[in-house]
Amino acid sequence: MGDIVERAFEDHYVRTAHEPCDLDFVTGNAQGWEREGEPAKWAILNAANVSEEAAEDIHSMLTDRHADSELFKMGDECPFGEDSHYAEKDAGNGDFLMLWTNFVQGLKEQSRFFSPSAKSILDQIFAGISDLRTTQNEPVVVTAGPGTETLDLYRARVFADEDDKLEEALKAPWKLLGTPSADAAKAGRMNALGIAVFYGARDAETALKEVRPPVGSKVGLAAFRIIRPLRLLDLPALRSVAADGSIFDPATLLKMQRSNFLEELSQFMSRAVMPLKEVSEYLPTQAVADYLANEAGLDGIIYPSVQNEQKPTNVVLFHYAARVEEVILPNGTTVAAHLAREDSDGMWSDYRVWKLPPDTPQGDTSGTVSHSMKGLLHTLDEAADFRDPSLRIIFKTIEVRHINAVNFKVLSHKVT
Repeated sequence: MGDIVERAFEDHYVRTAHEPCDLDFVTGNAQGWEREGEPAKWAILNAANVSEEAAEDIHSMLTDRHADSELFKMGDECPFGEDSHYAEKDAGNGDFLMLWTNFVQGLKEQSRFFSPSAKSILDQIFAGISDLRTTQNEPVVVTAGPGTETLDLYRARVFADEDDKLEEALKAPWKLLGTPSADAAKAGRMNALGIAVFYGARDAETALKEVRPPVGSKVGLAAFRIIRPLRLLDLPALRSVAADGSIFDPATLLKMQRSNFLEELSQFMSRAVMPLKEVSEYLPTQAVADYLANEAGLDGIIYPSVQNEQKPTNVVLFHYAARVEEVILPNGTTVAAHLAREDSDGMWSDYRVWKLPPDTPQGDTSGTVSHSMKGLLHTLDEAADFRDPSLRIIFKTIEVRHINAVNFKVLSHKVT
């Protein structure tokens, strides 16, 4: 029993200082100083949940084991002496931080696309991720879609002096406001170049902030409904993963170290990255997203918005869960749109879209002007897509926002 207690105390407890340190004397805290922690016997009693008599026996045995006359002569105390005090210590990250450092370094400097060692590291970090729960007993992997709190996602696209592209997007918003095509998919926090994923937000304002539109631009905005259940990693939930277990179980220390590391990993994956460093700094998060999609079988990640005060409002849906349901139009259907109308006071914004059935005469459907109606049939040829649709555009939510000004929330520091 003493061996078990001693091993547990080595992993989970630290012997506290038996006298004030120099800083305490300098700051005046030495006066009235009290030693931290609790006496060794009572620490053993509370940790092992045994009777006082049993705790005394274990304490006595450990005192005899560690008794050292040389330590006593030098003024040090016996590790389990009568006056020694113990306090619970932080389990730290163990080997997980070193594993992650090696993983990041390997991606940046050694092997970017084929790395068995990278997979092995991520296997250790994310083992059993679907079964993890928080200290509040909430799941780390949550379900989004029908019957859940996460049902609609907003997505925005910037049009900077590109009225022709905006007009085309309004004609086929399920395609051109939704998930981009592979050839248009830029590298992002959770995807590599050419891998099309759906970046969205739970509210329209966050979606607008995330695209960082320049002043003078226009932003097309729409909501997309999740039409089938999707499994998402709740990244903020990783900051409070439960690590239950007895300190006398050697596996508990590993659980605690992993929990501490996952808290740091959550912050790392959602931190702000400066534009000039995005190419290299997004490599680890892109690799993690790819692993979660292909090895852990997840559909996406919920993560905080760096543009909206780190509120957990952003959602990325991985490629296989990012397909927007097609809107099928009868052959010969014409889609027309215009962005503005003109009257005696001049031009003013007026966004309208029409779907004209086959054989419908194409006149001035607005009753005003028709110069901006091109009456073009929108056709997009692409390879067959065998993914199940996950999203459906909500037409009544489509809007165009004109960016007239941008506000910043700042923290000022004076220079002396």
